[in-house]
Order: sequence, then structure tokens, then C-alpha cells
Amino acid sequence: MSAVQDLFAQGSHAFADEDYEEALNFYSKALEINSTHAEVFLKRSATYQKLGKDQEAYSDALKALALIKEKPSADVTVEAKAQLRKGVAAFHIQDYATAKVALEECQRLSPEQRTLASWIRKNEQELAKLPPVVAPTTLAPIAAAETPISSPIASASPASTPVPAPLTPATHRVRHEWYQNDTYVTIGVFIKNTKKENVDIIFTDNALSVSVKMPTGSDYSLELDPLSHKVIPGESKYEVLSTKIEIQLKKELFALKWGALEGDDTNAGSMATVA
Repeated sequence: MSAVQDLFAQGSHAFADEDYEEALNFYSKALEINSTHAEVFLKRSATYQKLGKDQEAYSDALKALALIKEKPSADVTVEAKAQLRKGVAAFHIQDYATAKVALEECQRLSPEQRTLASWIRKNEQELAKLPPVVAPTTLAPIAAAETPISSPIASASPASTPVPAPLTPATHRVRHEWYQNDTYVTIGVFIKNTKKENVDIIFTDNALSVSVKMPTGSDYSLELDPLSHKVIPGESKYEVLSTKIEIQLKKELFALKWGALEGDDTNAGSMATVA
């Protein structure tokens, strides 16, 4: 195993353990050795997203996509995965127009990508909130004779007041924890006083998408894709409580002990049976 592969593996283990700072460290070291690995950029992009560093996540997604297009693969799902990552990252920096283009390209390449339909829907909801674009009014040209000619001194104007850049809402770190029994994996997302109509949760057999409009007005997103093991979407459920959102994922394999929530799970085993 090469040094880059070893660092990538260590980063993936840390990511699965939700130690995102450590995962970021491993992925960054791998890219210092070799900056032509698109997969490492994609994983680091996802890691930045987990840490709330949305601009960095978007930048890494663009780098991964550029590398993939330099050496096109016969497997279009590789580019589709990168387009999805770009779309998600663009969504988080509120560039919904760019997100739309990337998500639609992902859909064209590989429409069965996990959580794609969810992201398209969420992005369309945000686009619908934007004010309509008004075409600029074309002014009639002013006759040359009517154009006043001013001296250089008179034409000097005071420096224009700089327009401040739009503020990006502060990232709110939300804690989540999980535990399990033979039948369910239960995830607690600790957001207080959330209304049920502000919670959007989508279950698939190997992914979970959670979107919440928080009481502060900001948006919270938890994307577990892929889950470390398959679940039964139709028998999974959630409940909005006063202190948290409680999500129950119905295990496809009864009594399988999950060693991680997301990604490769090398610690899976059997739940201990108590007599």
C-alpha cells in the first residue's frame, strides 16, 4: 500500500468514527504527497462540509471535478459523484443556480445517485424563494448636443461607497449522538424547540438526509451517505421532541451491530444476546 493509500484509509476510518478533524488531517497529508487524486479531494470536500467549512468544501469539489475531466473515465458514475458533491457544496454556500446546474448534470450522468432527488428538491425550494430577475430597462440614447461637457476638475467625483458583501449566516454546530439495539439504530439530533413542519427527513436503503430550518433562521443539514449498512426505509421513522429530533433507522439485518454510522464499517459484528 502506498503512502497516499495508507493516509486515505486512515482518513476514511477517522471519518467513519466522526473524527472529522483527524480525517481532514489525513486527507490533507495525502494531497501534499500527490495532489492528483480526485477521490481524496472528494472525501476532503465531504469532511470540510461536516466541519461547517462550506467554501473549502466547494473548492475541493471543483478540484476533484477538474481532475476527473482531465482523465475521463468510462464509468460515468465517477463524474456524477463529483457533480453531486459540487451541487451539495454550492447549495451550502447559497449558490443555488450553480447547485442546480451541477445536480442536473449528475442526474443526466447517473440518475440513481443516492440522495440526488432530495438535493434537487431542496435546491428547487430555495430557488423558488428568490425574487424574480427583472430585465434591465433600456434607456433611450441621449443626443450628443445635450451631453454636457465638464472640465476635468468638475468631473471628478468622490469615491463611491463600497457595497458590503452579503453576510453568510453563522454556522451552527449541532450535536448528534447515536445508539442501537437489535432492531433499530437511533440518532438524536439536539436542536431545541423545532417545529415538525420545519423538519425534512428522507430515508433510503443506504442513506439518510436531514434538513432542519432552525429557530434561529439558519439551516441545518445532516447527510449520512452512504450509511454503513442498509436499512428499511418504510419502517424507519422520526419524532420531533422539545429538546431533539429522534430518528430510528430500521436495520435490514436484525441483530447486526453497527461499528459506524457512515462509510465502511470494519468493526461490524453481532449484538450480544443477554439471557
